Amino acid sequence: MRNSAAVLTLGLLLALAALAIFALSRSSDYDRSPLGNKGLELWLQAKGISVLRSDPHVARAPSEISLRIIPLSIGHAEAAASRSGDETDDADPQNLSEEASRYALPTLVILPKWRGSVATEGVADKSGLVEFGDISDELDKIGFSDFGFARSKTAFEEAQPHLQSGQPIRIALYQAQTFERSSLPSGCRELMGMSLGALLVHCENHNQVYLLSDPDLLSNHGLALADNASFAVSLVRLLRRGAATRPVYLDTAGEPLDSEKPADQGRSYERSSSDLKRFFAYPLSVIWGILVLVSATCFWRGAYRFGPPLREASANLELSKTAAIEATARLLRLSGNDGRMTGQFVLHLLSDKAQLLFGPGAGNEAGIDRLFKRLAHHDQAAARALHSSAQALIDRGDAMTRADLHRNLETFRKLLGSIELGAR
Repeated sequence: MRNSAAVLTLGLLLALAALAIFALSRSSDYDRSPLGNKGLELWLQAKGISVLRSDPHVARAPSEISLRIIPLSIGHAEAAASRSGDETDDADPQNLSEEASRYALPTLVILPKWRGSVATEGVADKSGLVEFGDISDELDKIGFSDFGFARSKTAFEEAQPHLQSGQPIRIALYQAQTFERSSLPSGCRELMGMSLGALLVHCENHNQVYLLSDPDLLSNHGLALADNASFAVSLVRLLRRGAATRPVYLDTAGEPLDSEKPADQGRSYERSSSDLKRFFAYPLSVIWGILVLVSATCFWRGAYRFGPPLREASANLELSKTAAIEATARLLRLSGNDGRMTGQFVLHLLSDKAQLLFGPGAGNEAGIDRLFKRLAHHDQAAARALHSSAQALIDRGDAMTRADLHRNLETFRKLLGSIELGAR
């Protein structure tokens, strides 16, 4: 019973742990890595700015949000190309700038800087930087071209950009990445920059889109440097254009927006307790029922079929004494207190032992003598005492008194039980 209780307790703990893991909504490992944007979401919320994250199962309407933030990544086009039919057309990156203009929705596009291997390996160096050509390709896909880029020659670059008058903020960037001012196309102007080049650019032909050259200003790692976190809040407030009641949309999926907010877009597939019901629906309910039945049967067999466990060593001794008394009583019942019957019983018992050791033909007097010789090799004194006791019962059992018969029979039983007969 104690073992079954321990197993039940362990099973309950495992079930609770599984439920806890199931109930927690976990973001991707990349989102929580130094290159991800989970820190930006938490930081903006701490400053009173609500944030919505993209969900592939929920379409957002422009009327719901005040600012759309889209981090570009190398390989986004390859992922889109792997889709088929109309889905690929809907996910065309060109829709990004078109949607921003159509819905008059301010959109901040964050350029890529680091390869994904930096997040998995945990080491950021020059070998992990994205090539300028790859960045230009990503910009071409959303309708921006002819931009040049520059990177810092030193490890860290610091600057004090002025997003709003009277608010100098000191920022710091590792391997800073900027737009080359001389390469800015006509109609594009710098809104913020540093000595190396422009950091934030706005173009007239895409009047709702803003380009941020260095993602480390908003990434998990970058927010911990200098006053980058304060800069992030100031940048978001500036681009929202006073629409402080609607949340910021952190779009990492790049899915198209809906022109109108849908009445019912379905569940967002965030884990909840209601999802657990699916594990008990048919046919899974049949499987769970079988498992419960098998478990109950196993616990019953282990806990009750063979009786309760022995708790003390003294219980074993009591069982041995009881068994010895019952064996003696059985011999006496067999003998019926008749000496001759007792002698025949002893003779037959020795004959059976001899046949057990030497084979079926050894149940005669010669076999019994051979048995005693074999016992004498192991313990001569015990063999001699056993032979004497057996011979006395066989030869003089009918002449013994009741007490002598009981005493000699008990002696014979103890001696026979104490001697190891060995294997054939």
